[in-house]
Amino acid sequence: MKKILGLLVAFFGFFIYVAGCATTTNSPSSESEPAVTVVLHNGYPDGYQFWTNTASKVVLDKTSPFYGFQRVLVSDTALPTYKSGRGEYPEGSRLVLEFNEPIPEGPHGDVIKGDPNWIAVMIKYSPATTTGGWFFEAFDGKTKVSKNIDPVKGCYECHTAMKSNHYVFSNKCEVM
Repeated sequence: MKKILGLLVAFFGFFIYVAGCATTTNSPSSESEPAVTVVLHNGYPDGYQFWTNTASKVVLDKTSPFYGFQRVLVSDTALPTYKSGRGEYPEGSRLVLEFNEPIPEGPHGDVIKGDPNWIAVMIKYSPATTTGGWFFEAFDGKTKVSKNIDPVKGCYECHTAMKSNHYVFSNKCEVM
């Protein structure tokens, strides 16, 4: 019995040692991975479709990264600041830019919203100092799987142009 117990202790000790070595191997440089990877812990924002729709527009240029019928949806936490156009967004504020397939309808060139192609998400989280206090993430609209974008290069670098508006491109607007 003592021999079996000794073997088990030795086995688990070796397992813990190997697991520790596996976690201390060299990680990729910061150039090869997003600067803020914690954003992946937030996951797909289920239910965002029921947030307040604040703006919509259509970009029909298929070569544009912003192609689609776009909607800006704002969580209840972010809505007062978004509507006023003033003040700091509260911690946990969330904004979604939804890119839907544009569907032509009728003889006058009208376009209606189709299924989501992808969504961009901003979440106010002040410790995310490398991205102005925001998490940025993008998801495939059909599979809801992260697009694994680099939040600095893929989002924040453009959003710095809107630093005076807390990195949010949309301005004060009437809620739809």
